[in-house]
Amino acid sequence: MVAMLTRNIAQFRGNIEFHAASDLLDGGNCYYYNPKSQKACFIGCQVKTGDTKLLETEYGIPEVLARILEAIFESQPSKIDKVTFALEVGDAIERDGKDLTLVSWIFLSSALRSMPKVIDTVQATIDPIIAGMNLLANGKDWSSDLAGAAGFTAENIFEFTDPVAGYASLAAAYAAYAVTDAGTAGWAAYNAIDAGGAYGEEVRLQQRNDILSLIRAA
Repeated sequence: MVAMLTRNIAQFRGNIEFHAASDLLDGGNCYYYNPKSQKACFIGCQVKTGDTKLLETEYGIPEVLARILEAIFESQPSKIDKVTFALEVGDAIERDGKDLTLVSWIFLSSALRSMPKVIDTVQATIDPIIAGMNLLANGKDWSSDLAGAAGFTAENIFEFTDPVAGYASLAAAYAAYAVTDAGTAGWAAYNAIDAGGAYGEEVRLQQRNDILSLIRAA
């Protein structure tokens, strides 16, 4: 796993602060960036597009992490909460030279392990993905072939009659697919919230706190 270090973080933080102060930091209604209104989401305020790969090239923020941050930003219950979270991300990254390579996998490993236990047949498809996330979280390799196969198995055992099990299996599948498709990492976060069932709001808050803590500690 190749490490990358954060860079141009003063500019990254400045972009968030400008959009927040100008009331231009918005949620899904702007679809990343609206050139007419200049409103932007968390990613859009940095690159004025939905191309999260640019956060790697411009700021050294792994694309998988960018997708998770965007999902948590969008999941916040109000515009004020979204703005606050974005500003806190900038504060947590803080400076150039941080290695955020493992943050996404540590986060996803924790999110999957924190989901409610489900029926054995579904849990049996989730556990190998948790093991794969643990490998990645420790800087080890989990082959794309194994990740893809595990994701396919979890996705296709989707339980329509049990919403918690259904969302849990999808959260695991999307986490596995993120090994080769960064875009699915955000969907893993969304589905882990839904797997929380009645405790979804607590899961939402836990995700927010966890990702900020992991970034600060990196």
